[in-house]
Amino acid sequence: MTDTHLPLDADVTVIRTLPAEDPERRIPIHSLVITGSEPVLVDCGSSASGDEWWAQVEAVVDPPDVRWVFVSHDDVDHTGNLSQVLERCPDATVVSSWLIDQRQGVDGPIPRERSRWLNDGETFDAGERRLVALRPPVYDAPSTRGLYDVTSGVYWSVDCFGMVVPYAADEVSELDRDVWEDALGAFPQLIAPWIAEVDPLRWRAAIGRVAGLDPKVIASAHGPVIRRRDIERALDVLAEVPRLPIAAPPGQRELEAILASTNTS
Repeated sequence: MTDTHLPLDADVTVIRTLPAEDPERRIPIHSLVITGSEPVLVDCGSSASGDEWWAQVEAVVDPPDVRWVFVSHDDVDHTGNLSQVLERCPDATVVSSWLIDQRQGVDGPIPRERSRWLNDGETFDAGERRLVALRPPVYDAPSTRGLYDVTSGVYWSVDCFGMVVPYAADEVSELDRDVWEDALGAFPQLIAPWIAEVDPLRWRAAIGRVAGLDPKVIASAHGPVIRRRDIERALDVLAEVPRLPIAAPPGQRELEAILASTNTS
């Protein structure tokens, strides 16, 4: 995978970047562009990869034509280029929420006169397209809402369905099945350790909301695309995450190993 956009269908494209400061990292930072009569940017990437992000966006849509900017939550890898988006997309309305507004601050970067607040379960129309805000089961910020495009069947799952993989891949089908299943099960523990405490029935109900969409494609901000043939298995893997042993995240020993490797290279 290189810093090039990935079409999912005629009107939905993944904008793909790796962090500029560490190109070997295998946790990508994705966004979406949905074209049509009222084009939509879905998240705004990281400012660390701003040039690459803009080059891909402009290959798909002319910024002045953008009419909507959906902000899934207020983490910097999803809002990094938002201030430039506000300048370069002057006719765009930012679809955020009250909580995003509060966490950004009342005088933050999203002008309220250009905002529309959209809560979990609510919808908005972008021209001929109906878009549904639906919170994914896994999230690391309370303001998170995913986005389902009814027309294409693409569900933007934000950080959910992310994974750290041993080599770059556009889709999970390009990886060995056990590799992507293990990676899919491990990633939620990294970003949402509260999963170990969830009620099993409520957890399955949250997963059932995604299954109820019957999506054709799941696109994550931090992992390969999951197409329909693999979605049922991906949901099953996610359902078992609360039962998995808790994996310890990298610590000081790993940091020292990284520093030693960097110093000798």
